[in-house]
Order: sequence, then C-alpha cells, then structure tokens
Amino acid sequence: MENKQLEKTVNELEQEVMDELDNPYRPYRVEFPYEVSFTTPQDQNITEIVVRTRSEEVRFGRNERDVMLQKGMDNRYGRLTYSKHILNWITETLPDIKPKDCEVEYLGEPTVTLMNDEEIREFAERCCADEDD
Repeated sequence: MENKQLEKTVNELEQEVMDELDNPYRPYRVEFPYEVSFTTPQDQNITEIVVRTRSEEVRFGRNERDVMLQKGMDNRYGRLTYSKHILNWITETLPDIKPKDCEVEYLGEPTVTLMNDEEIREFAERCCADEDD
C-alpha cells in the first residue's frame, strides 16, 4: 500500500512540474492606490466628493513587465468599472458612517453678503424643497 501511495505522490509531483513547464504564467499581486471624484448634480455640482483608496488584484504573467502591461491596459479602459465599484461600495457603506467619525475642514475664508427679504424667502424655499417631495 505504501508503494502505491508513494507512486501516486511521485506522479502528482511530476504532473505539477510538467504543468509549470508548459505554462510560463505565474500569479502576481498588484496593489495600487487610486482616487474617484465626482460632483453632485442636486446642488448644481457645487459639492465634490473625493474617495482615495487602494485596491489589490491578482494578475498572471511571465514576469512583472507582463503584469504591468496588463494593468496599464486595464487602467486605460477600466475607469468606469472602478467608478461603479466605488459608488456601489459607498452606497452600501455610507449608512453605517456616523457624523462623529467624519472630519470637517473649512477651506478658505467665508464670504458675507447682506440679504433682502426676497433672498431670505428663496433661501428658505431651497432649504425646504427636499422636504416637500
């Protein structure tokens, strides 16, 4: 019984070596940072949202150059898929984020402008418009 098991193991190892010799591709981990940004049409594209993240993929090639060439093609043609991936992830994740976990940074100096009654009324209507829907 031991000889049969040994023969089976030798045959399996021999097949693995043959497979390796026949297929020159090896797996490579590709880690890369990227950024997705977009504006919100609900406020006339004033609000910009920027997501900086990193991802990783497994690519197969003969060497690092093969993998980098593949990644270059993916970067050229895959922008929409990364946008979709991040937007889906945000949609799923955002409800779990608490305001206390956010950071607010004020940029630049505020602008102060005197308002008349009509401007105040228009402002209040804009602020409450979402509640009327």
